[in-house]
Amino acid sequence: PSPDGEIEEATRSSDPKLSELKLNRTKFVVQSYLRRVSDRPTDMGLRFELGRGLYQLGENDKAIAEFQQSVKDPKRKRESHILLGMAFQRKRLFDMADTQYAKAEEEAGGVLSQATLLSIWYNRMLCNAEAGKKDAAIALGKKIMEQDISYRDTSAKVEEWSANGAS
Repeated sequence: PSPDGEIEEATRSSDPKLSELKLNRTKFVVQSYLRRVSDRPTDMGLRFELGRGLYQLGENDKAIAEFQQSVKDPKRKRESHILLGMAFQRKRLFDMADTQYAKAEEEAGGVLSQATLLSIWYNRMLCNAEAGKKDAAIALGKKIMEQDISYRDTSAKVEEWSANGAS
């Protein structure tokens, strides 16, 4: 069977090798995009997909380099900013991550779907919490809760941070 077929089969049978199969699939996809980007270095869509694969593999610096290119593509700009933010956050560069999330939020000129906006706010909330800015994290959490009280684990996190005393 194909790699995707193997992953589907492993998922159905709860195979312990599932994560290994997924990792190998991601590595294969990244290799494919590396070849394609070397052939077409100005194709920002390819760079974006390469960046996503590299991010999934934990190759933060390489992923950041690709997202810094793909941010030039109007179709991928917002997603690129969000993923840049996530990659910077993973590197514990919280101010740089928050800047990218802010750019993603501004990008649409105020025209964002609720799902996208909540996702951006959620990432910013977690980023602020990790950076030790609990007050800012709680404020963002409350903004999310005003829109959707059941969004992910926002309510629980806000309650936990509030109970532990904001810093």
